[in-house]
Amino acid sequence: MKATRSILATLCAVALMACGNSNDNQSPIAAKPRKAIRLMTYNVGAVCKFIGDDFSKEDNVKLIAEIIKESQADAVAYQELDSCNTRNDYFQLEALAKATGEDWGYFYGPAIDYRGGKYGTGIAANKKKAIKSLYIPIPVKEGTEARVLTIVEYKDYVWASTHLNGGQPAQVEYLTSEVKKLYADSKKPVFLGGDMNANVGKEMMNKFCEDWTIISQTESGSTVLTTTKPCIDFILQLNNRAKSAEVIGSKVIKAAKAGDMKIASDHYPVYVDVIL
Repeated sequence: MKATRSILATLCAVALMACGNSNDNQSPIAAKPRKAIRLMTYNVGAVCKFIGDDFSKEDNVKLIAEIIKESQADAVAYQELDSCNTRNDYFQLEALAKATGEDWGYFYGPAIDYRGGKYGTGIAANKKKAIKSLYIPIPVKEGTEARVLTIVEYKDYVWASTHLNGGQPAQVEYLTSEVKKLYADSKKPVFLGGDMNANVGKEMMNKFCEDWTIISQTESGSTVLTTTKPCIDFILQLNNRAKSAEVIGSKVIKAAKAGDMKIASDHYPVYVDVIL
């Protein structure tokens, strides 16, 4: 009897250890719901905000890619991407896409000529064939940094990325007018991810809400590490002839098993789960 109890106690201890190990390996990022498409917007800060002797540019690329893989994102709208300039001597969008997986396609929209290369936004998606890819320069106030809208159309939806200057609602008007020229009468949903440099209630976001619906979360605090200001990174859907996507979840990712989110970039990624 004592032997039996000893064996049972040992088995229970092993089971508890197994459970503990399983929990230790569990990602803090919520699993993607079945049939959902997970769209992510991520300002990656030129993949160089925190590099140093112990954290190289290669480490930074790998960390961001591992975060995206762990998140199970299907498509990512990137902001602040360098391409072959003296700050970062490689094509960052290509490097991120390849590090994330061999089935990730990508398209880059240069906003400005920068240090002998380019700087702009990009789109990447897993196992998706692009039907149309384009980028549209966005006019800005004199003396402020030029901006761009990057668009990729797929079979079942359109995905776009942008990075706007704060306090310039005319940028929103222009961006929206250009997207509506292409997709106002389309029955295909159009999604936009970006660093808008404005928060809910400000003029720029109010201007967006005339033609778009914010579908990502807006109440989880700042999406920028270096400030306590409210969320400035959003995912929106255009109010065109397409049905509104069913939004079943959204989150700002502030922790990941992949590593320290606070050295990956100075922004946190934001995702939304939709069912078309």
